[in-house]
Amino acid sequence: MKGNSKVRWLIRTHHVMRSASFATVFVASCIHIAGRGYGPGAWAFLVGLLLVYPQIQYWRSGTSRNPVASLLNALLVDSFLLGAFCAAVEFSDCLTFSVMLGTLSNSAANKGWRNMGQTLLALAAGALIGVAVGGFHFSPATHWQAALFCYVGLGVYVLAVANITFSRNVQLRVVREQLRLHERELMETNATLQHSLAEIDALRKGLVEQANKDGLTDLFNRRYLDNMLERELARCARDSKPLALIMVDIDHFKKYNDCYGHQAGDECLKAVARALQGSAKRAGDLAARYGGEEFSLVLPCADEADALRMAEALRQKVESLAIPHAQSGAGMVTISAGLAVIAKNEHATADQLLRAADDALYYAKWGGRNRIQVAPHTRGWLDVDRHIPAGLMQLSWHARYESGNTEIDAQHRQLFDQINALHSAIRDDLSEALVTRLIDQLMRSVVAHFDHEEALLRAIGFKDSETHAAGHRALMQRAVNQVTLYRNGKLTLSTMLDALVSDLIVNHVLSADRSYFSLLTGR
Repeated sequence: MKGNSKVRWLIRTHHVMRSASFATVFVASCIHIAGRGYGPGAWAFLVGLLLVYPQIQYWRSGTSRNPVASLLNALLVDSFLLGAFCAAVEFSDCLTFSVMLGTLSNSAANKGWRNMGQTLLALAAGALIGVAVGGFHFSPATHWQAALFCYVGLGVYVLAVANITFSRNVQLRVVREQLRLHERELMETNATLQHSLAEIDALRKGLVEQANKDGLTDLFNRRYLDNMLERELARCARDSKPLALIMVDIDHFKKYNDCYGHQAGDECLKAVARALQGSAKRAGDLAARYGGEEFSLVLPCADEADALRMAEALRQKVESLAIPHAQSGAGMVTISAGLAVIAKNEHATADQLLRAADDALYYAKWGGRNRIQVAPHTRGWLDVDRHIPAGLMQLSWHARYESGNTEIDAQHRQLFDQINALHSAIRDDLSEALVTRLIDQLMRSVVAHFDHEEALLRAIGFKDSETHAAGHRALMQRAVNQVTLYRNGKLTLSTMLDALVSDLIVNHVLSADRSYFSLLTGR
């Protein structure tokens, strides 16, 4: 809409200038040729050219599809017709000078100096056509009144062109100032946008960091560890490089919390986390909080010797912090660590590697704590089910204990595992609720085993089956009594467990039950 307004303004301005200047030339021409015997044809030419033509040209420019191009082309038509006019007025000096100067000024103002040659050629062509039609007549002298009128009109015309040029320059300056203002606004908007983008990027990074970091210790969390471990396993397998994983646990941390409070416990966790983070010195090393008081250290491209050296340095560093721990045998906070290494020619999942390192950690804890345990050849650990590590009274199953009956042997091994679980509960200082659940599971397993065994002995015709069943009832009664005394606070868990081991394992599985093994094996 604004572009159309400018075009209409340009057409109207040219129409006014052309109409006024042509009308001035018409008046001067009338004064000049009055009384010289010009015929009706000459007068009709002057009227058509100087009064009618400007209106035709205004209509044509207004209806053209390209008004600006039509307007600029009209300047050449003006030059041609005014060249013929000069020939018609016998090349009057004042009229010819005024017409040529006005035409050249208009052309220069609208089309520039480069088109002056076209304008001169158009004037010359018009003059030659005029001479060819009306003959050559040369009377340069101009009546003084016509000359005065020409000079005044020419001056007004030149001043009008200059004023239009000034107006355009003013408009141009205004437009330039507006452009500079818009440019400044755009730059300010762009700076604000860049600042906002920087804030958004910082916020995004902060959110990603929050999602991947542990809020207390500022280490990476378990989710990030799992993702990173999968990527590192794939990369190490691709590049045939080893990968080491260290699982770290703060010794007797539950007792530390109970003794010093949870706030001190948090500070202890942060101190160990700082030591762990300080151990992740190489590019690619990752320190993470696995959960609770457990931490992980991932060491890409580290073999067993390098990883063990780093783990031992970490253990000594935590020990050197000398954080008091009255409930620990060392008198200070210490850590245990399990180390598993995937060699460059081995393949494992993240879960398998974590399980291998975690098993090694349990061996370190049950081996006395404040020590490092290396998983013996990781490949052999990858497909072994999680088991209860040995303690002071840890029970181990041997092939010589087998009866020859698959179900009986499975039940005996289950009793071994459940008693070992209770031993682990003592070592790990597990909650009362968990200990109670383990005891209940053991008692249910004993009842189920006794029932199954008695049915089997009757089926194979064991002659002492009733005596054996009576022994079961006596053992069960003693077990119930021991558990009742423990729950009433009259026996410690360790004492109760010693009695259960003596009755259920030593006296039953390893002694009384062997009396019927020969019927099952044929020996």
